[in-house]
Amino acid sequence: MNNRAYETSPAQCSLWNRKQARLQPDSRRVLLAMSERMLGASLASLFELKGFPTQLAVDASSVRRMVEEWRPHVLFLDTRVGHCGNYALTRALREADDDASRLIIAMSGFLPEEPIAHLKEAGYDGHCRRPCPVWQMTDLLDEFFACHAVR
Repeated sequence: MNNRAYETSPAQCSLWNRKQARLQPDSRRVLLAMSERMLGASLASLFELKGFPTQLAVDASSVRRMVEEWRPHVLFLDTRVGHCGNYALTRALREADDDASRLIIAMSGFLPEEPIAHLKEAGYDGHCRRPCPVWQMTDLLDEFFACHAVR
């Protein structure tokens, strides 16, 4: 068993549904859903510094409201948000989703590891195991937004 907190591998951070959205930098919206408010605010600030307008949601009701009102292009969703078994929040978001291009990335558990097959089946497009290195998360955003200036 590997007890290292994090290593670079597809088992730790990857996308399996490759989507892209070519948008002007100021219109790229990222929603970060984490119950740890201070950590989430720090991560949102780092995303902002990298040029990704970001909002933070700390519970399931605020996630639902922000998805409906703000319509983010990418949602990093901590799998502990919502405290529902069987990834019910993600399933509900996908059922109500009128934006098939939205990328939902699980921020999944390290110990015990959440099986990737379960995350895929629930409707996630990718995952980052907690703790998630910011550089890998922003690499996923760069790839999704095809970070070449749209002219």
